[in-house]
Amino acid sequence: MNISMRKRAATVLTAAAIMVGGTMTVGASTAAAADIPPNVKFYYNNLGGGTYGIIGYSGNSVVGTGYWYADGDKLQAVDPSRDGYGIAAYLGTSPVREASTYGHNSPYTATKTGNLPEGRKYSFWICLGGNDGQICSDTLTVAA
Repeated sequence: MNISMRKRAATVLTAAAIMVGGTMTVGASTAAAADIPPNVKFYYNNLGGGTYGIIGYSGNSVVGTGYWYADGDKLQAVDPSRDGYGIAAYLGTSPVREASTYGHNSPYTATKTGNLPEGRKYSFWICLGGNDGQICSDTLTVAA
């Protein structure tokens, strides 16, 4: 009878250890897979002449910058460093115009151009992140 109780106790303790270990592993992999820069702040700049920039910071580091140039109807996304995050810049055209650094080695600059009707207003924004998600800025209203 003592052997049976010891086996049962060992089985229960083993099952509990496996469950706790499995829970800790799942929790760790979920947190590691977040792939969104922490503590992101966006700064918005009117650089004059119809040029606008949005800079995304994580802590004290620039994660990425997006630009809209009215002269040339140019949208640009700039990924300055190998931090594991990409950047996409968007212009609210139909369909939405996108310049993205995702899938490229940093540093990298992506540019999209195309003629747009003069004086027409559009929304411009950027998103930062990776395969598992993004965090996006507010929009700026820009003109072609």
